[in-house]
Amino acid sequence: MKKLELEIVENMRALNIYKPEFNITISIYAGLVEQYQMLEKEFKKSKFTVVEKTGYSDNTKKSPMVGTLESLRKDILAYSNALGLTPSGLKKLNDEMNKDKKQVSKLEMALNAFGT
Repeated sequence: MKKLELEIVENMRALNIYKPEFNITISIYAGLVEQYQMLEKEFKKSKFTVVEKTGYSDNTKKSPMVGTLESLRKDILAYSNALGLTPSGLKKLNDEMNKDKKQVSKLEMALNAFGT
């Protein structure tokens, strides 16, 4: 595992939400974060150029780098939520885990009805 992946696993363990089954998702998430960090450095080097000229006219368009950064931000947020690394994602994950624990089987309900 790469350093960033290990940090993510460490954070998830601290929150008691890590499972080895998440490793593929963690790897994808770490890759997205690395891409974002590299593009962000390039964006800073470009002096935060948000628009660029098109062709010979005075028309401008949004820099492809800006579009890619926006897309990566959305993807990173989605993966962060799915892994429980945002407050709302953590709450949802904990609620789901508690729901699974609270489900009572029919046999258990029948035994409870008889006081056993």
